[in-house]
Amino acid sequence: MAIKDLRDNLKRLKETDPVELAGQVNNWLQESGEALRLRIEDEVEKAVTKRGFVKRSEFLKLEARIAALEGKPASKSASKPASKPAKKTVKKTAKKVVKKSAGKKASK
Repeated sequence: MAIKDLRDNLKRLKETDPVELAGQVNNWLQESGEALRLRIEDEVEKAVTKRGFVKRSEFLKLEARIAALEGKPASKSASKPASKPAKKTVKKTAKKVVKKSAGKKASK
């Protein structure tokens, strides 16, 4: 039965306009891609929620709300997400400590 279906489909393909067929395939790919994207987003959302994580946008909103309740100006991180990790600050501090200790050795 499968071979007969394949032959029938091939006959229809030969009779179909290639431009029309390409358009149909393109539409199908776009719809399938969108469905797949939505499915992945749902699965990620479930996994993140299950583990107790929050979205950055939710965290920033909460941070801004706390700052407003405390009467403090909202931090810069609440207005825009941080683009670089805090490790950079640690590195700068470590460099200062190294420079100070090198200066003490030189003065001895």
